[in-house]
Amino acid sequence: MKKLKALLENQDLDDSPHYLLSQELEFEYAKSIVTYSVAFIGGVVTLKSALSIETPIDEGLSVAITAAVLSAVISFENQQGIIRDLRLKRTPSYFRTLYRKFAAPMCLGVAIGYALIYFGVLV
Repeated sequence: MKKLKALLENQDLDDSPHYLLSQELEFEYAKSIVTYSVAFIGGVVTLKSALSIETPIDEGLSVAITAAVLSAVISFENQQGIIRDLRLKRTPSYFRTLYRKFAAPMCLGVAIGYALIYFGVLV
C-alpha cells in the first residue's frame, strides 16, 4: 500500500536546471501534440469534403475525429498541469507523469488509425 501511495503522491519541486529544462521540453511536446491533433482534424475534414461530400459520415470517421479532439484536449490539459506544478513548486506523481507522456499520443494514434481505415488505406 505504501508503494502505491508513493506512486500517487506529488513530490517537492526539483529546481535543478536539468529538471526545469525537462519540464520545458515536456511543455513543448504537449504543444506539438495539440498542433498535430488540430492539423489532423482539419486535414481529415478537408479530405472528406474533397472526396465525396454526399456520402454520410460513418462511425470510423467519427471515432477518428473524436480521438483527435480528445488528444488535443488532453495535451492542452497537460500543458496547464505543467504550469500549475511549477507554480505550486511540486513534481508530479509517477502516474501523472506517465499519463502526460502517453495518453495524448495514444489518442492521436487511434485517430490516425481509424482515419486510415476509413479512407481505405488500411484494409
